[in-house]
Amino acid sequence: MQTSEPGLRERKRAETRDRLETAAVTLVQRDGLEHATLDAICQAADVSTRTFFNYFDSKEDAILGFRDAELTAADVADELAQHNDADAIEIVTLLLFRVMDPSLASSKLFKARMAIIRDHPQLLARMAAKFTRMTEQLTEAIGPLLARMPGFADQSEAENTLSSEVMLSLCGGAVRAAVKEWATSGSTTPIGAVEQRAIALVRNTVERLK
Repeated sequence: MQTSEPGLRERKRAETRDRLETAAVTLVQRDGLEHATLDAICQAADVSTRTFFNYFDSKEDAILGFRDAELTAADVADELAQHNDADAIEIVTLLLFRVMDPSLASSKLFKARMAIIRDHPQLLARMAAKFTRMTEQLTEAIGPLLARMPGFADQSEAENTLSSEVMLSLCGGAVRAAVKEWATSGSTTPIGAVEQRAIALVRNTVERLK
């Protein structure tokens, strides 16, 4: 089934959000994190401070590209379609990377963000806060995924919700650890390798617990 094209209002909102994100990243790269103030970002993007807060909770969220867009069942289905043979650990981990930035490695902006994190690893705390803030939404998105996986299909809905929360915590911790390792080491490893590192961390931990 084809989806309808976004309307004028949605396109304008997307354009404004993109301007804010680009301005935030560009200012950090040019002037440094401390000098990339909220007022400077708004001025560069030609929007008001009030408008800024319609899109982001803080300048850090704009810099990191953390949006309050919903992670829907369609997002999960899209990830499944791209990784047909993936297990729950891989899918959940990749979904968390998608939350970090919808465009991921194909985006120059995302690569610039990862360089900023490498230079300012304290921003990882904001990443952790974002995951915490989205726990309920992510759990709802992950639940149907787990219900399709062997070993989870016979669970009750309540048990499935608990399993989703545990899976989210485990994979979220691995994502933060892998990105922190990458950022603090000064590595230039492609983001795809960081994703695989996070997946391996989860699998290795689970295996050692057996």
